[in-house]
Amino acid sequence: MPLVRVDIMEGRPPEVIEELHRKLAELVAETLDTPIDRVRTYITQFPPEAWGIGGVPASLARREEVEARAAAAAERDDSGH
Repeated sequence: MPLVRVDIMEGRPPEVIEELHRKLAELVAETLDTPIDRVRTYITQFPPEAWGIGGVPASLARREEVEARAAAAAERDDSGH
């Protein structure tokens, strides 16, 4: 049973995470010639403060990206999605 583990910075919409699970499972099933129901995916999302890029927290190194994701998440929450 293949297990694919992905670590990403948090802040992406739930539908993007769902798509990532689906596409990862499809790719692994095809590549390893195994039934897709045997493929497991595990996605861990870390806060920007816990993610370092070149020795600098992502909350600083990628400030604009982090702020844009936070704004998009707040907008989704306000619209009820």
